[in-house]
Amino acid sequence: MTLLQELTIFFKHILHWIYYLVGFSFFFFSFGLQEVVFFRKSYSLPLPSTNSFSVQIFNKIRQDLLPPDVPLIVTNPISAFLAQLMLSVLLAFLLTIPLLLYKIILYLRPALLPHESKAVLWSLLPFTFLFLSGSAFSYFFLTPATFKVLYPYATTIGIVPFFSLNEFIHYVFSLTVSTGLMFLLPLFMIVLTMMGIVKAEFWRDKWRQALLFFLVLSAVVTPDGTGVTMAILFLPLALLYIIGYIFARKVN
Repeated sequence: MTLLQELTIFFKHILHWIYYLVGFSFFFFSFGLQEVVFFRKSYSLPLPSTNSFSVQIFNKIRQDLLPPDVPLIVTNPISAFLAQLMLSVLLAFLLTIPLLLYKIILYLRPALLPHESKAVLWSLLPFTFLFLSGSAFSYFFLTPATFKVLYPYATTIGIVPFFSLNEFIHYVFSLTVSTGLMFLLPLFMIVLTMMGIVKAEFWRDKWRQALLFFLVLSAVVTPDGTGVTMAILFLPLALLYIIGYIFARKVN
């Protein structure tokens, strides 16, 4: 089978997911909750609106994460439109990740041995849980702490801090997604052990190298220079490594 044929088969597997991605992106971009009075009762219904879900969610994100004295700016007229469109696609992607993972598993399943297939299928629900947990950790703890630590540096030297709209959305979601992926660490360890690729003793013997790697990774992802946000990210990664080793030893 040629590479083109293999890519065609893969595309057919994820085509259903692409439909959902486009549909939810359009929904988040074009629809929003509006109050509708029906028989003297008020209902909140998703209807076409310029105050769409992407706008409402963006306002919530700005309120939760951005310091109140830091203004957002747009550098050209199309920036606001593109920002809403990008936010809609990102929200749709986060919502449909379980379906994408399931379609990829179905594509890979014929090439896997029975125990490998079992390990991959077993990982679907933990994958979703760990990814969402990491994303929530970034949103509620890591990102606000990063902004609070970094922005005072601007005011101390007499510079007015501001954030461009596109950079704000890109930074928030890149940090959220990357932290969600990092929280998959124990699942990665357990699946490799279940498939027989890595023994549980490997994780035990390499814990020093793992902690050093987590320190470097945390410093790169959260470059505030104070070590505060680095510690916020490093500690859960170290804990997840311990949890991954404990469960890997049980399935070894």
